[in-house]
Amino acid sequence: MWNLLRSTIKSTPGTVSIIPQRMNFDFKNTPKHWFDNEPVQTHLMNALSLTFPDGERFFVDSVRHFRNIATSKKQQQEISGFIGQEAMHSLEHDTFNKMLAATGYKEEAEGGQNLAQKIIAGGRKRLSHKEQLAATAALEHITAIMAQWLLSDPSVLEKIDPSVRQLWFWHAIEETEHKAVAFDLLQQVTDGDYLTRVRVMAPATWFLMLYCFVYTGAFLKKDGLHNKPLVIAKGLWQLAKPGGLFASVVPAWFQYFKPGFHPWDDDDSAEISQWRASLTEAMATLQAEAA
Repeated sequence: MWNLLRSTIKSTPGTVSIIPQRMNFDFKNTPKHWFDNEPVQTHLMNALSLTFPDGERFFVDSVRHFRNIATSKKQQQEISGFIGQEAMHSLEHDTFNKMLAATGYKEEAEGGQNLAQKIIAGGRKRLSHKEQLAATAALEHITAIMAQWLLSDPSVLEKIDPSVRQLWFWHAIEETEHKAVAFDLLQQVTDGDYLTRVRVMAPATWFLMLYCFVYTGAFLKKDGLHNKPLVIAKGLWQLAKPGGLFASVVPAWFQYFKPGFHPWDDDDSAEISQWRASLTEAMATLQAEAA
């Protein structure tokens, strides 16, 4: 029975390269509500960004602890790429969070990052190293399905103001590229144990959702919009309607519990080169405009 629950052994497609890239984004003239001029969705994304600097470091440490288990040169290269990409995400989102603080959200940005640090420190203290790796694999699935929502429909990216669009575009591409690295390492460390893989998903998701709920509310309160039912209802509808973030990621979230699941069951590797080309073109355009 337990063998039926084990995930299929797969690997990152050979066409996918996991290569760290420092972008040095410079956020200027970013509007307060940069996602579709809509406060709820904007501040949900802002809240997520507050978790990234320390969250990405947690991911890196959990994978690094077990990297000696990986025996193939290919997997070692993927782990190195994962560590490098996550380190760059931490740096770029730290810059984004400082921009939030400098544009009127200092208390929210600093308070949110302090709370994220405390939650993550608690995870480091209470969870075993295997459980930390399992939490990383679970949260990497969440970031990967959010990235898929952002990348699969061009109209979603177009809703993001150009001043911050390329940050989220770049981050989503790299989350897609390395979406199976922590998962594959976990399968080796636990010999594919199903319960170790899935039992942390619900509590990890709960903590992330609760955190984002609290700090989305804090940003809205700063704007004076927390007591505007129509504003909040409109934002929640945008998230829940077909094609919205919640409507898109909830079905994909449940896939993690499927026996035999693997992140590359949903193989979007063919699109990565197209996304990379679009990002390169967009960055070149921004540099030309700034010159």
